[in-house]
Amino acid sequence: MSNTNGIISLIFGIFSLCCGWLVGAFLPIPFIGYIFPAVAIIFGIIGIIKDDSHGMAIAGLILGIISLICVFLVAALFLALILAMMGMGALP
Repeated sequence: MSNTNGIISLIFGIFSLCCGWLVGAFLPIPFIGYIFPAVAIIFGIIGIIKDDSHGMAIAGLILGIISLICVFLVAALFLALILAMMGMGALP
């Protein structure tokens, strides 16, 4: 067999950790920041189960989980910021 799932997981894990949460935070497309970590996690799990070499799949899985946590934290921060601005009267 090959390492295709592990490679895909690692690529999406690196991309989502580097800039996926920024894309989700600053683009007006809802939930786009959750797609890249989810793909990394799914292919990481598939890669651990099916691939011969598990190293890249495990790395992609870990990066996907870390990135998903970052996306949740950024979303919570922006929600808290918007609610605070509405409480101060800065937003209608």
